[in-house]
Parts: sequence; C-alpha cells; structure tokens
Amino acid sequence: AHMANAPSKGIIPQLPPHCDFRTPEYAAFEGIETKKWEATRGMSHSFGFNHRDTDADYESVASLVHSFIDSVAKNGNLLLNVGPRGEDAQIPQEQVSRLKGFGAWLRTNADGIYGTRPWTRAEGKTADGGRVRFTAKGVQVYAHLLDSPQSNEIIIEDAPPAKKVAHLASGRDYPCAWSGQRLKIVLDQPLRAAPAYCFLLD
Repeated sequence: AHMANAPSKGIIPQLPPHCDFRTPEYAAFEGIETKKWEATRGMSHSFGFNHRDTDADYESVASLVHSFIDSVAKNGNLLLNVGPRGEDAQIPQEQVSRLKGFGAWLRTNADGIYGTRPWTRAEGKTADGGRVRFTAKGVQVYAHLLDSPQSNEIIIEDAPPAKKVAHLASGRDYPCAWSGQRLKIVLDQPLRAAPAYCFLLD
C-alpha cells in the first residue's frame, strides 16, 4: 500500500489513467516501485527562490543526498529544483553551496548510483540502528549508510553475502565476514565525515 500523503510534508499524487512518470513532491514512496518515478523538490520549503529564506530554511547537503539515495534505491530519480533570484537571475549562494556539496559526494560515489537498479530490498539497517539503502548493478550490491558508523565495526543486518567490501569514496578494501544474514565490515580507522557512505559488496 502506498501513502496518499507523506507523514509530515509533501504529496504523492494519485495514479492517473495514463502517465509516464509519477512525481511525488517533497515526498517518496515507501518501497520499491516497479515503474520508474521521479521525486521533485526544492532545496528549501519553496520550490523556487524565496527572498525571505535564510540559510537555516534550506535542507542540509546530507538531507538532500539522503533523499536522492532513497529515491534511487526505490527505482526513482530526483529532480532537484534550482531557483534563480528574481532581481539578477543569479543562483543564490545557499543553493550553490548545496549543489557543490551534492556534486562532491556524487563524484566519489557515482558507481553506487549511475547505472544501478533497486536490489531486492530498498531499506536496511545496521546493528546500531543506522539507516541503510541498497542499489545493485548486476550481481554487485551497494550499501549506502545514511548515518555515520558508531564504531570501526559495521554490521549490516539482512545483507547479501559478500567476500569483498570496498568503500567507494576512499577506494579502499576492507575485511568483511558474512554469517546469518549479517555482514560485518571492519575498518582500521573511522571514515572521513560525509553525507553518506557507500560500500560495494562484491
């Protein structure tokens, strides 16, 4: 069953008789959709530029990246609006900084996004309650951790079996062990702070 409305904000339009894409606004589907869809949102509460918005009114880079990963894991795209200022048609600095942060994350984690499809499940969690989203490319599965690992030992619940784990942003391989549907990844040092952490489970 799909939500008619997001819990706190946003809307998912009812399915019309004929359409190419469904376009939830400031919202997302609960699970994987069989048909491609596209989440649409601005960076603040306003879809276009609002001269009253301050930096505090804009979503963080991490929040925007999380929304993006969640959409991709559920067979969706993200249409992120950029609203130029009315007086000079320039993109406000609050938006530029978020686009740059978003782009920096995407540059180092592109393999876990581009050309991927949903895995058998969109969502998961770590043993310490961290949120996980999954994408896949052939037999390779990518686990996107939306929350910072609490220790150097990461345990992903209900994970696919893997013999090798690579952290995309650093290009480093880490030891792992899979047992009882749990994948343990052992880091030798904490990961550098990032909006999300993508691991290739091979």
